[in-house]
Amino acid sequence: MASTFAATRNHLIFGLCLPLAVLLGYLLAEPFASTTVVVVAVLAAVLMVPIMLRWYHPLLILSWHMAMYPIFFPGRVALWVPMALAGLLFVILHRSVDANYRWNHEPSLTTPLLVFALVIIATAVATGGIGLRILGSKEIGGRGYVLLLAAIVGYFVLSSRSIQPRRAQWAIALFFLSGITCTFGYLALRTGSGAEFLTYLFPLTSDSGGGPVGPTFESGGERIDGLMPAAVLIYCWLLARYGATGILAWNRPWRVLVLAGVVGMGCFGGFRSMLVLMGLIFLILLYLERIWRGPAFLIFLMGLLISGVGIVFFANKLPLPVQRTLAFLPVEVDPVVRIGVDSSTEWRVQMWRSVIHLVPQYLLLGKGYSLSAEDMYMERQDALRGFSELWSGAALAGDYHSGPLSVIIPFGVWGGLAFGWVLYAGTRHLYRVYRDGAESLRTINRLLFALFVARILFFLFVFGALYTEFYYFTGILGMSVALNSTERQSRAESAAEVAEGELNQAHNMTIAPMSNE
Repeated sequence: MASTFAATRNHLIFGLCLPLAVLLGYLLAEPFASTTVVVVAVLAAVLMVPIMLRWYHPLLILSWHMAMYPIFFPGRVALWVPMALAGLLFVILHRSVDANYRWNHEPSLTTPLLVFALVIIATAVATGGIGLRILGSKEIGGRGYVLLLAAIVGYFVLSSRSIQPRRAQWAIALFFLSGITCTFGYLALRTGSGAEFLTYLFPLTSDSGGGPVGPTFESGGERIDGLMPAAVLIYCWLLARYGATGILAWNRPWRVLVLAGVVGMGCFGGFRSMLVLMGLIFLILLYLERIWRGPAFLIFLMGLLISGVGIVFFANKLPLPVQRTLAFLPVEVDPVVRIGVDSSTEWRVQMWRSVIHLVPQYLLLGKGYSLSAEDMYMERQDALRGFSELWSGAALAGDYHSGPLSVIIPFGVWGGLAFGWVLYAGTRHLYRVYRDGAESLRTINRLLFALFVARILFFLFVFGALYTEFYYFTGILGMSVALNSTERQSRAESAAEVAEGELNQAHNMTIAPMSNE
């Protein structure tokens, strides 16, 4: 009688894991070899598939503002970029295997975003390709295209799944408070060699979005640059949680103190633009909440008066990075700080005066982001020999420190129109959701609308860099659609039920006379 061998699942797992363990043990003898890094990365990706299938949406929300730049991702990109691309894959897989899965769709936002993506791709093709050196291209600068397209993909992934109203506060906390990681690189540096491994995940400088997160030395003081994005994101979470009226509630004084502490923490970053952005957000919320009609407005005025008097009399006694943050105000600051601030403003103005003449040249066909390595090398050599201006390298790389210029020069008038369409459609959508959305989400929707409008004003008139800041706009829109899609679906179902009831009633009224006859 012939016998058969039945292999159980445990046997199969053991037979697979044992050779893998031997292989990993052999490879880890040289942990930084390229083969070891590739094999470990592939195995980690395979093991992450079940987790991503279940949790890709909350993980993308968590990573959106996270200042993590894993070393095994090529191009030194932030974590949200591969998470957005992987999320798109899992969304497509879900739709393929589940006939009941429905992708949240907001037509007023989908069309302008797809048009802008088409302009980006067409510009890249017309100007010599994307230019990714990691793929063997002779051109560089393709990271800008990747970040813009990933931001658009990220919107569709963020908006693909609905967030239940009972989990809205948790989702907003994940979305904003992950920005605390902007300070991890600096903290690891200060902690000592025991925490040095954190710098591999949270580097001291970032090359794509979010700006530097380590200390820099300028105007005689140490600037902890990562404190600015961290403070802005914590500030937004507090306002999304409590609103301006809730923050200024007289029976909850700790809220005002926490908000003031967050602003003070951000001032050590030394960025004047931080206070401008925070001020814009708060003023818009004051208007939307009609705060002048209640006692909270008196608390706001008293706090503003006390802060103003303290800044006027003691500004030059504060730490130098804080003085630099306050230098745009009409107050007295240290002469060293004033010289640094004036020189920083001057080189930007000089760059704008020079590059503004490029606008007619690239009006119909944008310059794009691709440039040759030889151009960068020649620019560096000219800078070393003193033959170029301080801003020449930034202008060559497309870092114009101006929102409108960062759109028009790379993508021409077509990019400007498409980007303007995205901003207009986004503002209209956010206002409509804030006005007509669920009451339980009103505070969150109001903050998202105020933040979006403040970001637009900041981008146009203060500071802007399209490829490093576009994901701010798409992230806000994606979260808004995900948070409010449940309410929209329930309204659509209610409308369908009402229409069906009216149809049945009309049908019965038609049949009744016929039956009487």
